[in-house]
Amino acid sequence: MAVKPGYTAVNDDTSVQQVKHYLAKGRACICTGQPQAAANFFKQARKAHMQGSKELVYSIKETIALLPGAWCAQYWSACINKAQEPNPMSSRDGRLLRPVPKPWKLPQAALMQRLLDAMHKIHSLQAGLLCTAWGSSGRPDKASLALLRGLAYAQAGKFEQALRDALVVLAYAPKQEGCKGICSWPWGHALHSAALEGLQDNVAAALAMQIAHEMDPSSQHHKHDMERLMRRIPQAVADVLEAGGSAGLKQWLADEAEQKKPEFLKQRPKYFYYYEWMKERICESYPALPELVMDKLLTMPAGDLDLILQHPQATTWKVDELMGVLEEQGPALLERYPLQGLTWEQVKELKGPNLVGLGMGSGPAPGEGLVEMGLDRHEQLKLEMQKQYLLGQGLPEGHKGSTCRHQDNPNAMDDGIDDEDLEDIE
Repeated sequence: MAVKPGYTAVNDDTSVQQVKHYLAKGRACICTGQPQAAANFFKQARKAHMQGSKELVYSIKETIALLPGAWCAQYWSACINKAQEPNPMSSRDGRLLRPVPKPWKLPQAALMQRLLDAMHKIHSLQAGLLCTAWGSSGRPDKASLALLRGLAYAQAGKFEQALRDALVVLAYAPKQEGCKGICSWPWGHALHSAALEGLQDNVAAALAMQIAHEMDPSSQHHKHDMERLMRRIPQAVADVLEAGGSAGLKQWLADEAEQKKPEFLKQRPKYFYYYEWMKERICESYPALPELVMDKLLTMPAGDLDLILQHPQATTWKVDELMGVLEEQGPALLERYPLQGLTWEQVKELKGPNLVGLGMGSGPAPGEGLVEMGLDRHEQLKLEMQKQYLLGQGLPEGHKGSTCRHQDNPNAMDDGIDDEDLEDIE
């Protein structure tokens, strides 16, 4: 509500006075041994000042922290038991928390005792959670209940359940600004670390505790736990953690996991295995080839490069050509140098003068033709005539008009080729 000049915000002043009144009554109830009445006054104070100055919210939190630990443990255990009751819509799910499996479940009295044992560590934390809960819906949320239940089960040595609750906290707690998906509660990471340490995964526990310590460097509990874990992990991991912190250890663990994967699961760039195979073939003849020349050879089309590597003489031609460009014109011009494949004359020189092949372009090159292995002369000539039909060249002189009669029936092509036609070709 906008305030006109010369006037004061009476509602805001009244709200502040109400908060101070409730806090004073709450302190008085604590002094007279009435924690429940004090909690009711603190709830009213928090609701009366939903959105106010940080100083006043801090004062409310500090006053809530005056509540006895036994009352807090009883309050949280009652909330946890209510949250993990069977859901009317699904018996396997709880109202707010998934129920604990029967072999691990603690009775309410044991749960309250474990919370009381852990209260000296988290008394300030749970006061902040109460301050947030009483200022919003009046009830603790899922992340708060999972955190307190996980700490209680970790205190009882039931680390499997503690790990489940830690994962719930990491998923549902508020996220850290600027870090996508990272839980902003240091104690959420500390619970995760305690559960992993109890399950003998010390490296992962050290990583989680390092994150908690980086979020809250002033916490002596996180500092002592981190020192203990540093003595339990391998020295190589400890060195990485000291040098790069949690980010460095995450990268190191990711690299280690990648190295342990089977070859077909590793992350490789496109055409990685093709390039590695070609490099091996080139290194057989030129093991000390400059990297620029090697990269230039790998830019050739796969078929041309494969043909060159089949013949040592052709490999020598291309390597000498590229080395000359590198020495005379430098690396910059070598990258733009248009490297061509072998010419037809070079292929003939490599494979011999009797080599024949299928011509390219508008017609066959002089002396070229396709010879199929395993065919006799008669079958070769018959195949030659079939290809002439397909290319639109027709039969030899005196038979060119016969191509039209096979257009409607391609399967009759062989019927138009007889021994007389073959004798004319020969």
